Amino acid sequence: MNKKVSIILCTYNEVGYVENTIKLIHETLQNVEIIIVDDNSNDGTIEKINSLKSKFKFNLIVRKNERGLASAQKKGFEVSTGDYVGTIDINSPDQILIFPKLIQKLNNGHDLACLSRYIEGGGDKRIFIRSFSSWLINFVGRLFLRIPFNDFTSGIFLMKREHLKILFKVISGYSEWFIEFIYILHKNNLKLSEVSYVQNKDAHEIDSKSYPNIFIFIYLGAQYFFRILITLFRN
Repeated sequence: MNKKVSIILCTYNEVGYVENTIKLIHETLQNVEIIIVDDNSNDGTIEKINSLKSKFKFNLIVRKNERGLASAQKKGFEVSTGDYVGTIDINSPDQILIFPKLIQKLNNGHDLACLSRYIEGGGDKRIFIRSFSSWLINFVGRLFLRIPFNDFTSGIFLMKREHLKILFKVISGYSEWFIEFIYILHKNNLKLSEVSYVQNKDAHEIDSKSYPNIFIFIYLGAQYFFRILITLFRN
């Protein structure tokens, strides 16, 4: 029997991506539950999603008084019902094409499997400032945390549902929570796996939520380094 898979999609002004992403998920995965958490988009994203209800099955949650990637992901995980739960970037739908490999990893006994740019076969084709900063954060993460893991900033993963209790303890901020999450899973002797993935350049990279301007970009980057230190001190 196929395990039920819950995919969390977090949206804010993603009108150009939602239909293709939802369509590709349904084409790629069987027995899938799609949960969309939208932070009150104002570009027509919500209207577009609602127009797709006759074509695709999904659960839409619109948050009007709260914003933030981690809190949106948490909300999606809270209402999910799948045996396996995970998330992808809605503006990188090609990620879902690798999820059958992640499912196979979990079927074979792993507790979490994630996409990785820093193992053989992986890569990062984004603009230099983003690819280099990501590489640097992961280099520092490996240097300080010293666990056999390579892509602490991936955040694109699938895991067994029973580990949500650990996720809920650490999920906060933007995406930096994934660093501490991976560290705790490893310290609890859970089986982690990485599957190679090449992150393509976003055609609308300048509109990235993590790179709206250089000051916010630096601030968010600092949160990742801070989370590495916090992870060490409280675990």
